Amino acid sequence: MNNSSQHHGRSASPNNKNYDEERLEWGSVSLSSWPKKYLRLPRLRKTAIYLILIDILITLVVVRCFNPLITLLVRNEELFGARLTLPLDKDPERTEPPADQQLIPRILHQTAATDLIPDQWIHSQKSCKDAYSEFEYKLWTDDSAREFIAAEYPWFVETWDKYPFNIQRADALRYFVLNHFGGLYLDMDTLCNETIPLHQIEADGAQHYAVFKSTTPTGVSNDLMITTARHPLFGEVIQNLELYYHITRPWSGLIPHVAVMMSAGPFFLSMVIKNYLIALPSLPTPAVQVINETELAPYITDLEGCSWHHGDTKTLMYIGDHPWIWFTLGGIGLAIGLHIINYFLMLAFKGMDKSSANDDNLKVAKLT
Repeated sequence: MNNSSQHHGRSASPNNKNYDEERLEWGSVSLSSWPKKYLRLPRLRKTAIYLILIDILITLVVVRCFNPLITLLVRNEELFGARLTLPLDKDPERTEPPADQQLIPRILHQTAATDLIPDQWIHSQKSCKDAYSEFEYKLWTDDSAREFIAAEYPWFVETWDKYPFNIQRADALRYFVLNHFGGLYLDMDTLCNETIPLHQIEADGAQHYAVFKSTTPTGVSNDLMITTARHPLFGEVIQNLELYYHITRPWSGLIPHVAVMMSAGPFFLSMVIKNYLIALPSLPTPAVQVINETELAPYITDLEGCSWHHGDTKTLMYIGDHPWIWFTLGGIGLAIGLHIINYFLMLAFKGMDKSSANDDNLKVAKLT
């Protein structure tokens, strides 16, 4: 009995290092597993913290990348609110101010592939030439456009030739000719009803003027533009064309409509105007004004030729008319992306835990 009691006493002792037949392990090994067991919960907490920090970092990066678009949507009214009004002047005795008082050159610019105008644009072109009969008329064709770029802006010729879509050259050209000459640009699919009263725009007494037409969901369009020559804004516009070309060129074949809009189209123009306006000391400014379609209705009718649109255009235009879709899709995309990233990170952490556990077992085996 004494021996048995002593035996049981030794078995119960925490310092007993005899083999435990019921647990099939050495007492010392069982104790060594306790720290590992209790360390699992803190490790899970660390994993959760790591995932949260990674998610926050990814979210900040995504917001940073899309900050220009977010700014356009959130600050649209401040930056692109249509405040310019142009009452229709029917006074037959009204005359244009003297040429030396005209800050905006009386030049009408339009573009076409060749001098042979397509049938669907003959009427609209004639209406504009009639409405602006007192203006100098400049029709820019593919050939004359490239000659102009090569002569006046040779640094841009390489980018000009590399544009994958003709509409990109047409978009870029209108910025260059307006920067160089000033005046009024109108798309060929614009029907002119009356002459836009440029003298009303010039009444503020500013040194430079630029007028753009508002569009949805944010920003401005480039189918109508009015400006003084050498406006600092248009200097910024042409200087940014190469940058946006290089950003969009790698994926332009996948989403052509987006590439056109971002490389030289309305989105590109809106981005440059946004950056220009934000840098100004105060807003609004008479140097850059926006007018909406309602105010322009007496003067022009947009026939919306859409000759350059691609297969992705209809979907993107629908999304563009519903700004909340941008935020909804953005939130859903971010959530799905984070879920996928977290899933693979969890797999990686589990693999690291298993590797750590195997190392612990090898150390225990060596000790025994």
